[in-house]
Amino acid sequence: GLRHTSLFAAVFEEGLTQHLNAKQLQGVQEFAAYINRLQYRAPREPAAQLLEDLLGAIRYEAWLFEHCDTREAESKWSNVRDFVGWLGRKGEEDGKNLLELTQTIALLSMLDKEDPDFDGVQMATLHASKGLEFPHVFLVGVEEGLLPHQSSIDEDKVEEERRLMYVGITRAQRSLNLTWCERRKSGKEFRSCEPSRFIAEMGGDIKMNDRKTAQPVSKEEGKARLANLMAMFENRDGKA
Repeated sequence: GLRHTSLFAAVFEEGLTQHLNAKQLQGVQEFAAYINRLQYRAPREPAAQLLEDLLGAIRYEAWLFEHCDTREAESKWSNVRDFVGWLGRKGEEDGKNLLELTQTIALLSMLDKEDPDFDGVQMATLHASKGLEFPHVFLVGVEEGLLPHQSSIDEDKVEEERRLMYVGITRAQRSLNLTWCERRKSGKEFRSCEPSRFIAEMGGDIKMNDRKTAQPVSKEEGKARLANLMAMFENRDGKA
């Protein structure tokens, strides 16, 4: 029957021994353990060092020279070295680890493929948006417990969250909008929310819109609203 689990998670299940022999099982588990170590190191170590270790572990340079002619292998390996060097410098300049750099690259690739006349919404994490700018920016969920995150509050690491807030507000070229919830659902109950302390710290002339308390809606009404929204997008696409 269906296991409802990922292939990676299945590697660590005891039942796997019934499907693989000892040698196969050892190879699969060693690979999974290596991926776990990379995942642990990724947010903690410089991007260049992590990539250097990965390239060495998979013997990519040797593979190139074994499967390509010398000139092609040298060209490809040179490109890899240039890319690793660029990632290392970019990580140091922007203070980003490998995970954050890959998010930024993915976002840049997405933006690069977009039609220059595209008029729509781009969504990104605060980490991925470093180094980018947009005409109008909406920061959603700027409230205590989210920004700053509750774990940072508990561990007295709010300063790092404050720098992240700075990254977000400085992405805006023309307008910046901050939003937060009065109430947020947690499990089966609703809890009250407070605006982030960072909003008050911004000072200046901040325009506050009148807040209207939104009452929870039924599941049926929620589905109806979603259907109407999807219909609006379909009509817009049909007219394009």
